[in-house]
Amino acid sequence: MKPILILLSLLGLTAVFLTACEAEPDPIPAAVAELCTMESNTWVLVEGQFSLPSFLTCQEGKCRLNFGGGGSGILADMRASDNPRANMLKLPPEQYSADDLSYVLDDDTLADRNTVVTVMGRVKRPSETSCYLDVSSVNLP
Repeated sequence: MKPILILLSLLGLTAVFLTACEAEPDPIPAAVAELCTMESNTWVLVEGQFSLPSFLTCQEGKCRLNFGGGGSGILADMRASDNPRANMLKLPPEQYSADDLSYVLDDDTLADRNTVVTVMGRVKRPSETSCYLDVSSVNLP
């Protein structure tokens, strides 16, 4: 009986490991203006620039900021910290200006509001009338 339990345990652990290691699908290249027409959870690759909104909202280690390109814009959720690492926003001071935007690219270099970047992430559609981009990685084009 014991060998069967061990075998079943190993099979279960293997299934969990394989599920966790499943590769993400290739992102779909898109323009900012197209994002809100896509299905929720669609992986996208989009070029643009981040900017701080007039009121920054942060919850559970993520902040929502503006992301725009080609004359269109969308809100984007990005991980944030006082000591950011790759693909994270540096939390701005309480009284911030547009120049206080700072974030770390995937290769650990710093970027600011003037940096044009390529973002990979998921389109999120919590309702029919709202959408945002959940940022996974940020790179130079």
